[in-house]
Amino acid sequence: MDTAGGPGEATVSVFLVDDHPSVLDGVGRAVDAAVGLRVVGAARSADEAAATIDRTNPDVVVCDVQMGGEAEGLRLLERFGKHGGPRFLMLSSFDYPTLYRAAHERGAAGYVLKTAELGTVVDAIRRVAAGGTAFPASALRAMRGAPRRPTDREIELLRLVAAGQTNDEIAEALTLSLKTVESHLRRLFNRYAVMNRTELAVLALREGWVDPGLPAPD
Repeated sequence: MDTAGGPGEATVSVFLVDDHPSVLDGVGRAVDAAVGLRVVGAARSADEAAATIDRTNPDVVVCDVQMGGEAEGLRLLERFGKHGGPRFLMLSSFDYPTLYRAAHERGAAGYVLKTAELGTVVDAIRRVAAGGTAFPASALRAMRGAPRRPTDREIELLRLVAAGQTNDEIAEALTLSLKTVESHLRRLFNRYAVMNRTELAVLALREGWVDPGLPAPD
């Protein structure tokens, strides 16, 4: 933490990552208005953030989970959130137990919904910066029974399944053999205890692994 103000006072440096300018502006203003907190940078994508987090060396990164229709925030967390890196507070519109679990397992110190008051976000930043955690009690309970989030490659496949594509079409789209696609599906059926593609697609939509508003990838 940077020293600021009088002797012994410390300023928590905060880096913001979100693909919505209004969120960056609102959270940024709230942070800069709070005593002992200071925004040292902001980015609208995971790639942009990755290029500047090392340089700015923030104490806390407030990071959106979903950017550009992908879980880019989780990938950024996986890269920087452990091994002495900055503390991560995930900020998301998505209230899914599987996302809570994925964030927790990847080293996030907290998870706050975007519907929260800005004061709640600021309080969470302070708690995370002090070495605490900022997961809602309901999230901690929910994540215990939440299924594990699929890998990025499996989510690509699930998006195509949810779009109604056949195994042959999936194999062509993902440049895989038909046998590999069938193997992936069997493994997903067994892992999540579903009987068929329809149940798997419903699960993927319910858990937020697939965005129903996004088209299938070409």
